[in-house]
Amino acid sequence: MSLPPNLDHSNEKSYKLDMIEMMCRGNETQILNMVNVFIDQISKSIVEIEQAYTENDFLKIKSLAHKIKPTLTYFGTAKLEKEFIDTELLIAKEITSTELDLKIKTLQLMTNQVVTELKDDFKLTN
Repeated sequence: MSLPPNLDHSNEKSYKLDMIEMMCRGNETQILNMVNVFIDQISKSIVEIEQAYTENDFLKIKSLAHKIKPTLTYFGTAKLEKEFIDTELLIAKEITSTELDLKIKTLQLMTNQVVTELKDDFKLTN
């Protein structure tokens, strides 16, 4: 297996695996495993955030967002990480709003983009 190039200058990626590669010491099997776990966990978490928001469960949203942030750092998803931080500020108010609605939808779209890129780059089917 060969890892996908980290930077394609014609189409910049929404993730960077530098930290993951360093943590795994270049072991491609471990990197692939971490990518799979990330895809699974981030996908589940964003669904749980959306569900908690529809239930006005702000404590759960805060908990999920807090749990996700370090992983976003490891995967070099700076834009997505910033969006989570911005969303956390709105969640702290514990009030539903159009702005928070949009932030959560944006989180979903950005998460889907990262997941799709990883799946495409690593040729993952599920």
